[in-house]
Amino acid sequence: MASGLAALLDDVAAIAKLAAASLDDVTAAAGKAGSKAIGVVVDDAAVTPRYAMGFTPDRELPIVWKIALGSLRNKFFFLLPGALLLSAFAPWAVTPIL
Repeated sequence: MASGLAALLDDVAAIAKLAAASLDDVTAAAGKAGSKAIGVVVDDAAVTPRYAMGFTPDRELPIVWKIALGSLRNKFFFLLPGALLLSAFAPWAVTPIL
């Protein structure tokens, strides 16, 4: 009976180790995705000065606002649904695209 309990506890410990290893993988993947998302935001922010130079401040902020709104609109209406559809119907294609 004691050996059965020891074997059960050993199996539980092995499962816990496996779960901890997969959590580390999830953390690493989330970090990668976060850095890629930051790259997209920085890319959008780098475009704004080209369009907003030479204006008075009362005109500059509405232009920057329109650029930011257009960027968010593109992300929410095109990129996000496209990514969800790709993930649902062709999950094998997500890794090469990233």
